[in-house]
This record gives sequence, structure tokens and C-alpha cells, in this order.
Amino acid sequence: MYQTARFVSSLAAVLTAITGLFAGTLYAETPTKVDLYEVCETGSGAAALFVTVKNIRTIEGNIRAQVYSTDPDDFLAKGKKLVRVDVPVKLTDAQGVCVPVPAPGTYSIVVMHDRNANGKADFFTEGFGFANNPKLNFGPPDLEETLIEIPTGVSETSITLKYLLDADEKKNKKRRKLNRR
Repeated sequence: MYQTARFVSSLAAVLTAITGLFAGTLYAETPTKVDLYEVCETGSGAAALFVTVKNIRTIEGNIRAQVYSTDPDDFLAKGKKLVRVDVPVKLTDAQGVCVPVPAPGTYSIVVMHDRNANGKADFFTEGFGFANNPKLNFGPPDLEETLIEIPTGVSETSITLKYLLDADEKKNKKRRKLNRR
């Protein structure tokens, strides 16, 4: 009886991990994996942000969301994120991503369309966005422009991706069409 219960428990853990790989996985500072959609659906008292990511150009790669604290020294610094979420792109234009946060509070949320799923920011081809959709120039916005208050439960926001150096494909097609005349 004990071995059967242990087997069922192990099987459940494996299935949960596999489900997390396909449904979206949370990578925090610890190697614990959590089913993201369960966190947002249950509203289990934990703090989470459901982000509608807009202006996704192609169905390829991953959407990556990262959470940073209010410390300016940590903002966008390597190894300083509090939470990272990667989910496969399944829709163009807009897709939802559930981002659990450590506790209710104020955070900076950064989203990237990692088109080639290499886990690196390729500024020439990939889209980027921040909470509150600040205007992007030739560098990142100030931390204060990206801060968002996340209370207990599930909050919602939308972030529009901007492809900084990749010209709009619709404009490129129109330009090519005009050049052929």
C-alpha cells in the first residue's frame, strides 16, 4: 500500500512538471516549478499579475516576463530578477501570461518576445515592453516609469511590445510594393 501511494505521488509530481513545461513555468530563485495558470485561476491568496502581452509579431519562440524590485540598482541587472516566466508563443497580436510575484507590493514588470527562444535579448529582432507602457527611445525607461502595485489576489494589466530596431513588417511590404511600380 505504501509503495503504491509513493508511486502515485511520484507520478503526480512528474505529470505536474511536464504540464508546467507546456502550460508555462515559473522559475524563481529556487528551482521550484509551479503551474502558472493554476496560480492565476485559483486566486489562492497569493499575489499574481495576469499580463496581456500585445503586438506579438509572430507565432515563434517564447514570451518572457521578468519581475524586478523597486531597487534602481537591481533594475534590468543580470541575476537581480525576482521571478522569470517563459511561455511559448501561441497567438499573434495578444496573449495572456500569468506572473506570480513574491508577495503583494510594488514591482517592475518587463516582457520580451524571445523569437528564437535562446533566452537572450536580441535587440534587432525581438520585442520588448514594460509595465505602464512607457515610451522607449534608445535605451530602457526609468525604473519609476515601470513600477506597478500588485495587491493580494490576481491583478490584470496589458503590456504592448515594441520592436526597437526591427521595422514594421506591414510598412516594409507596402514600401516594397511601391518600389515595384
